[in-house]
Amino acid sequence: MNNNALMVGYLQSWSNISFTQAAEQGYTAIVLAFGKINGLDIGIADGASSVFSSPAQLKADIKKAKSKGAKQVLFSAGGANNTYNPNNLPTVVLAQNLVEYLTDYGFTGVDFDLEINGDGKYLDELCQAIKQLAPTLLITAAPQVNQRVPGSDLYLVSTGHCRMYDQAINNNRFDYLFIQAYNNPSPDIDGSKETNVDFISKSFINFKKSIPTETLIVIGEPANRDAAGTSIFTVPDVPANIYPLISDQYQAIYKDPQFGGAMVWSINLDAQTNYQFVKAVKDTI
Repeated sequence: MNNNALMVGYLQSWSNISFTQAAEQGYTAIVLAFGKINGLDIGIADGASSVFSSPAQLKADIKKAKSKGAKQVLFSAGGANNTYNPNNLPTVVLAQNLVEYLTDYGFTGVDFDLEINGDGKYLDELCQAIKQLAPTLLITAAPQVNQRVPGSDLYLVSTGHCRMYDQAINNNRFDYLFIQAYNNPSPDIDGSKETNVDFISKSFINFKKSIPTETLIVIGEPANRDAAGTSIFTVPDVPANIYPLISDQYQAIYKDPQFGGAMVWSINLDAQTNYQFVKAVKDTI
């Protein structure tokens, strides 16, 4: 097992579950969904609950979550409503402001969950600038999955066929990739689609061909049927033992040196089903 493997969960800022509560359930990497990068304006996205809207409360919660077992507490920008708008700032200027914000609040890194047709060269240079300023900060990304034709190798996209992440991936900018193995009915690898539970292990093996060995691979799944439009939970007959089956898939790959753990969208939706996802998977991680 990779000692750096993480049990990753995205924590929705518009709910009332705290970082500390997530850590107590066994999440070792908690990703705030979402922070905002709007030029020099860096902070928590509009509409956050009281748990995340008070700076003092948020800083205290992050500190306490670390004491409860959270190895990483990450600030994520992007998402379906896109909170990543660098506005063409020089990457060094944006990186400096971002690093200062993360350090002040106690975040251990930044996650780019980009779902736009954006500038991959700018993203690569921004990640490089962040690492130069703060080498210990984690940099992660949450790409989606696509492919040219069924059966061909999978590749990572920000949206559609936009391979916005490629330059940064190839230049080893990301410590982890939290790959969204859901919401796209098209990809088919070795006879499995995102609606098949064995897509977890099969996609992991396929991505090892293209992702640098220094980058850890985390295959992500939704917590339940409400969490994604297309997934292992949206088939007509979801197996009663779906969570143990998910755990089995991670167990099939956890010994690989590039295994980075498991990811779920989201902690809040996992809570709706009494944390069945994290309970089933965390011991493997």
